[in-house]
Amino acid sequence: MKVKISGVHISHIAAGLPKEIISVRDFEKYFSAKDVKRIIESTGVEYLHVAENNLCSSDYFVMMGERLMQENNLKPEDFDGVILVFQTPDYIAPPTCTIVQDRLHLPTDSVAFDINYGCTGYIYGLYQAALLIASGSCKRILIFVGDTQIRHLHEEDRGNRMILGDGFAATIVERGDDDMYFNIHSDGSGYNFLITEAGGCRNPKTAETAKPAIDSNGNTYWPECTYMDGVAIMEFVLKRVPPLVEESLAQVGWDKNSVGIYALHQASSIILNFLRRRLKVDKNRLPIALKDTGNLAGASIPVALAISKNNFIKQDFEKVLFCGFGIGLSWGTATANLSDTKIYDVWEF
Repeated sequence: MKVKISGVHISHIAAGLPKEIISVRDFEKYFSAKDVKRIIESTGVEYLHVAENNLCSSDYFVMMGERLMQENNLKPEDFDGVILVFQTPDYIAPPTCTIVQDRLHLPTDSVAFDINYGCTGYIYGLYQAALLIASGSCKRILIFVGDTQIRHLHEEDRGNRMILGDGFAATIVERGDDDMYFNIHSDGSGYNFLITEAGGCRNPKTAETAKPAIDSNGNTYWPECTYMDGVAIMEFVLKRVPPLVEESLAQVGWDKNSVGIYALHQASSIILNFLRRRLKVDKNRLPIALKDTGNLAGASIPVALAISKNNFIKQDFEKVLFCGFGIGLSWGTATANLSDTKIYDVWEF
């Protein structure tokens, strides 16, 4: 799916991280020092932020929304849409978006969405918001993205537990004069490569799903916790993402070297470095900013922008290419002019 959407503008991007920080090296208490060192060297992750046990993703979204409005003298009635892109809802039903709408005191005639997405989620959130703005349905929308994903990992899962972190972002999309180009793909044949297998309608939790299982590669996993086939995901990314980026650049008519920032999903440093080399992109144009956060799923792109923004000049933000890839399987891009976008330093809550 390729589309150009006009008459929109990303006015604000804010990133939020929980105050509690753990060092990946602390996992030497549970795993071998050799395994921990290997994870740090291959992923580039050294620290993770951990959400408070009594707080849900929605609580962080509300805190970020309130701060955004306060710092910009915006009122709840200035918004007529809210989009939550995450995989850690308050309840199975009702949708969490309506709860956040009420807690932020947004008007009752606001449109509200939950979008169940992780790694490519920021692209989907921007796409949905841009559609609503361009259609004339809304004038200003809040997009929240991010998850309290650490609590959904099994304590014995060596890989995911040392890579995935908790983090959040808020973005305001409103009417403007910018064009955005989107290029989005899906392939559900690989749905089981990144999955929480038990707990839904297809496979409810039982005494059996609480027990460890063995995947097709002979590795132990826990059906009620997040599972990732790292090799399959790596193969998918290396196959799909480079041609996607090339195709997206042709779509918008940008020369590869004219792009100021390649804002890619922060999966791991080994994946990002491979993509940079395959695309032949200057390393200064493709930030790798997960050392102190880990892989934040849907929030990784805006959080990485907030962390690395001071490494760029205003002109660099005129041509930004967002790229997400992962769960679904899904992969997609969006382009934006962020030269007049307020991007905040990272907030801690």
